[in-house]
Amino acid sequence: MEKIKVVEIFSSIEGEGSLIGYPVIFIRLEGCNLRCVWCDTKYSYDTTDYMELTLDEILYIIKNQKNKKVCITGGEPLFNEGFDIIFETLLKEKFFVIVETNGTIFRESIENLYTKYINQIHIVCSPKPFSDYKVDSKLKNYISEIKLIVDEFLTEDIVKKFLSFPVILQPEGNKKNFFQKALNLQKLILEKYQQEIRVIPQIHKIFDLK
Repeated sequence: MEKIKVVEIFSSIEGEGSLIGYPVIFIRLEGCNLRCVWCDTKYSYDTTDYMELTLDEILYIIKNQKNKKVCITGGEPLFNEGFDIIFETLLKEKFFVIVETNGTIFRESIENLYTKYINQIHIVCSPKPFSDYKVDSKLKNYISEIKLIVDEFLTEDIVKKFLSFPVILQPEGNKKNFFQKALNLQKLILEKYQQEIRVIPQIHKIFDLK
């Protein structure tokens, strides 16, 4: 049976985005196509310390944790060849599946499964400055929310490009200066474009959770 490169599987709360606070099982797949300087999960791609698990082994671990929300993350999970089979199987097993992606890669499995499992799929797209904030044109049809990291690179013009989606501003590293920048951008977007966007820090880091 095919082996899938998995860095870790663990339970925690969702610490980012609109689903913040929910209990979630995280599957961190190995690999990424970007090298963001402030990445807080470099161990997901800059290592040989990963597991090679079969699909059955992954399901066994997940089902023992008694939770129906699963987040497939990375690195960049869509960069991992095991994504398609994990994604499809979890949906068939009636899990609510969150996918965290940088938006640069599209997989046909998302398009093929979306209509049937629309109420079980939540795609969080976090475009990165290191890919010029590009998002695959096909992926845009399936995005549930845009999460923009507020750092020295983020500008009004970048935020403006994504206002057709629910937008969340996440201060990089929960740093005070970036939190203030996020609040300023939020105010500007409301006043100039009459659109509400949210500012949400990484709460799992506040409470020292994984």
